[in-house]
Amino acid sequence: MEPVRQATKADVIAAALRALQGRLGAFVSARVPSEEVDDILQTAAARAIQKAETLTDPDRVVPWLFRVHRNVITDEIRRRESRRRLLDSAALDDNQNATEPDAMCRCSVSQASRLEPNYATILALVDMGDSTLMEAAQTLGISRNSATVRLHRARKALRKRMLDHCGVSSLRDCIDCRCVYDGCCAT
Repeated sequence: MEPVRQATKADVIAAALRALQGRLGAFVSARVPSEEVDDILQTAAARAIQKAETLTDPDRVVPWLFRVHRNVITDEIRRRESRRRLLDSAALDDNQNATEPDAMCRCSVSQASRLEPNYATILALVDMGDSTLMEAAQTLGISRNSATVRLHRARKALRKRMLDHCGVSSLRDCIDCRCVYDGCCAT
């Protein structure tokens, strides 16, 4: 005879998700465009299962699930607004076209200027300017090999600084950067 297994919090949440599928779907549908409903439901279900241990009272699973879904909706709305603000600010910038693959993120420009001068200078010449690596080496009076090493180290330092400052390290991720809300770099 097998011992009776106690239902875990994840089991309780999974059962509640199945039972509330229609209500949660209606809740989400009333708050987001129809093309986003399935993604939000999927994300919220995954987050609920992932955070099952934070459910303090299994008898309160229904309001807890609605709160999880509301938080996912809020996150998505913030992400959308962040993208809109970034695209709006890029559209106003006469010097950059937001559709160019090499357009610089305002956060990276701001953070690059705060690096040590050798790193900031080579990034400004090569990544943010029009100089080739060889031209940058000549401008700085260093060998091409030294310029290559310096550029590599500068990019690595910038990635670390970006991760520490706003939690992103690429232009693609910068669309979701919290600096748009904080107003520290992206404005």
